Amino acid sequence: MPNARGDRAKLFSRRQTTFGTAESAAAGAFYTLPFYSYNVTPSGELSNDEAIRGDAYPGDTVAGLRNLSGALEVPMGLDSIGWWLAQLLGLPTTTGTGPYTHAFVAAANPGILLATHGITHNDLSTHFTQDSLAAQSIEITGAKNGQRQRVTMNMVGREEIKAGATLDSSPVSFSTDPVPVGFQGLLSIDGSEAAGVTQANLTLATGREADQEAMNGLATASDIQPGMWDLSGSLTARFRDTGLYDAASAGTAIALSLAWQISANYSLTIALPSVTLERTGIPIEGRDVISSSFNWRANRPASGDELIEVTLINATSDYANAS
Repeated sequence: MPNARGDRAKLFSRRQTTFGTAESAAAGAFYTLPFYSYNVTPSGELSNDEAIRGDAYPGDTVAGLRNLSGALEVPMGLDSIGWWLAQLLGLPTTTGTGPYTHAFVAAANPGILLATHGITHNDLSTHFTQDSLAAQSIEITGAKNGQRQRVTMNMVGREEIKAGATLDSSPVSFSTDPVPVGFQGLLSIDGSEAAGVTQANLTLATGREADQEAMNGLATASDIQPGMWDLSGSLTARFRDTGLYDAASAGTAIALSLAWQISANYSLTIALPSVTLERTGIPIEGRDVISSSFNWRANRPASGDELIEVTLINATSDYANAS
């Protein structure tokens, strides 16, 4: 019997209509999506009953709550990334006739888009179905390097089961899907290119959690509970002037923008209109170039402004289900 290999695995995804009811298997109904790693896994608690029986043996084993959560890492494919952004931020406002411009924002009262995922291990002809998955957060790091840009999605869901067959024998793929490399990323501060910044990180979290408190007669969650947006990150910059130091010390809000552009028809821009840097010093750690890192947090948006604005330009007309 062959060993299962990661390069033979396939990931399928379809937006799910009803919590607790996985989307049915069907040809051409699911997207197949590229990924680097998939660690969204089930877990189940075990404990021993504590009833006293007059001996030193452990009590009977009791199966407890069942959960589903974890992270997956995907390429920043400039077509397929829109699927993951929609799961996090909701469906975008789309304009254009090709190329298309998709505008995503963090809504004040966001809805939750659920998904059914399928994992197929081709070597073993073994299949798993995960239902009621919701996006908890996205993590992005920008740095100048020669690697294809990656994105981490953190997910929470209801249940995983072993399935008798693959969810989709002829899934749909984002076939164009170019991926920028790290050195194509640009960071701007207050509208100007940021000189000397060597790395920028951001995490946008939704606060969504699986509801394991509402009594539903099952070991699995009863729903996905909404939460509050949380947007934070960090900047690492060479010490060339005191601009960031001064902004942090004064508590001055700044605007950040991260952008990756392949061509006029393919780009991703993440605009953060108002963030504040945490106050920190300029450490001297040796004889080399001096750098410093500043953590930042997004401010509550002013009336008429957005917490975050993501603009995706590509060849995909919409982010509805495959069929």
